[in-house]
Amino acid sequence: MKPLPSWLTRALVAHLPQGVVVCNALEPDYHVIYVNPAMERLTGYAAADFLGRNMRFLQGEDREQEGAKRIRAALAAGSACNAMVRNYRHDGGVFWNEIALEPLHDESGRLSHYVSFHRDGSERSRQVTRSESGGAPGLTVIREDKLTGLIRREYFEELLKRDWGLAQRESRRLTLILFDIDAFQSYQGVFGRAGGEQTVRRVARVVGGCFRRASDLCGRFDEDKIVALANGMTTEQARSHAENVIARVHELAIHHPRSPVSRFVTMTAGVATLVPSREDAPQRLLEATLGALNDAKAGDRNRVVAREL
Repeated sequence: MKPLPSWLTRALVAHLPQGVVVCNALEPDYHVIYVNPAMERLTGYAAADFLGRNMRFLQGEDREQEGAKRIRAALAAGSACNAMVRNYRHDGGVFWNEIALEPLHDESGRLSHYVSFHRDGSERSRQVTRSESGGAPGLTVIREDKLTGLIRREYFEELLKRDWGLAQRESRRLTLILFDIDAFQSYQGVFGRAGGEQTVRRVARVVGGCFRRASDLCGRFDEDKIVALANGMTTEQARSHAENVIARVHELAIHHPRSPVSRFVTMTAGVATLVPSREDAPQRLLEATLGALNDAKAGDRNRVVAREL
C-alpha cells in the first residue's frame, strides 16, 4: 500500500472533527508545533496562540488535577494515556477536555513527538453538578466511563471525598480495592486496542457485578485498573471479597498467550481499610491501596495484598 501524499495527510488532519495537537518531545517543555482548526474551535484560541507554548496554559492556575498528573506521568514514562482535564477557553469558559495522548517515534525508534486528540467530554457523557457531590457549584464532572459504564475516575474521587466525610463523622470503616489486569499491555500487543477494550469491558462487568450494595462505588481508575469503595468491611472480609472477584475474572477464560501468570486473563488487587480520623485525608487511603497493589504485583500476581491502617 502506497503512503498518502503529504498534502492529503495534512488535509485529513485539518478536517478531523476532534482537536489535534502535535508537540515536540525533543524539547524539555514539549512545545506545540501544530494544532488543527477543530482545536481552535474547541478552545477559542487561534493556532498562533498555541505555537511554541506548553499545553498546560489551557489549565490556567488549575494545575493540581488528577488528569493533569496522569499526563505528566505518561510524558515522563514516554507512554500513552487517556485523561479528562478541566480546561479554560479563551473567553474564560470552563470545559472538560477529554484527551488521548500518543507518543510518536522516528525511524530510529527515538521518541520525537507527541500527538494528542481532544474533544469536549461534557458533550458526550452524562453530567452531574459538583454541588451534588459536595464540590463547588456551577462546575460539572463527567459521571460515566463510556467503555465500561462504570464511574469515571474524576467523579469517583469526588464521591470518595463525600463518603470520607460521612465516615469521619460516623466513625465508619472504609475499604478501597484497586484491581489491575495482569500483563495488559502484552495482551493489547497481541489483540490490539479493540481487543483490549473488549476485555476491559468484560472484566469491568464482572467487578461491577460484585459491588451491588447501595453504598458501594465502582469506577474505572485507569486504562487497565478498576477501583471499588465499600463501607463496613473488615480487612479479612475485603480480602476475601477481592479474591472472589479475581476468581470470577479467571473463570471468564479469556485467552492470554503472553501472560506470565496463566493461560487466561488474571487480575491482581490491592486492598486498604481504615476508620478515618479527623486528621486523615482520602489521599492516605488511596496511597495505601496503591502501595498494597504494587506489593501484590511485585510477587506472583493474580493475588491480593491487604493493609489495615
